[in-house]
Amino acid sequence: MTAPAPLLEDFLALSVDLTAFAETDLRGTGLSEQYLEKVRAACGDAVVADLLAAHRAARADPEGFDRALRHQVLSDDRLGPVARAVIKLWFAGMWYGLPPEWTDRFGAQAAAEASAVTAASYQEGLLWRAIGANPPGAKAPGYGSWAEPPRIDERYLKGASK
Repeated sequence: MTAPAPLLEDFLALSVDLTAFAETDLRGTGLSEQYLEKVRAACGDAVVADLLAAHRAARADPEGFDRALRHQVLSDDRLGPVARAVIKLWFAGMWYGLPPEWTDRFGAQAAAEASAVTAASYQEGLLWRAIGANPPGAKAPGYGSWAEPPRIDERYLKGASK
């Protein structure tokens, strides 16, 4: 099932703000549609629609986007756990099940199940780009590359000390 283009665009905009990676980086994984479908299948369309609407509202908040994102999305009992699961999905390439308290309260039982999205999702996890390393057992970097420690790209450090 393919997501409508506006839904995918909204999901990518949310993902850019949650991960601090550019949309081109996210699209470059080749997994944006699969990740959106995973979130929809796990949590349901109503939760996804509410999450995306809350993100759009946070974007429009004149008081400041960062504060609005924290209050309207990440601190919300219903949307916060889903947003954090989306972050983990992009970085680790795996859907980590939501806590039983969430599924008991909001229903979506599929959200509690941990699962990989595709075989490629591990290799394409943003974690590896963020630390400047290759995923062990995949994407071999070349002979002797192990002799140097991984380096964290400076652009991902801005804001880390906040």
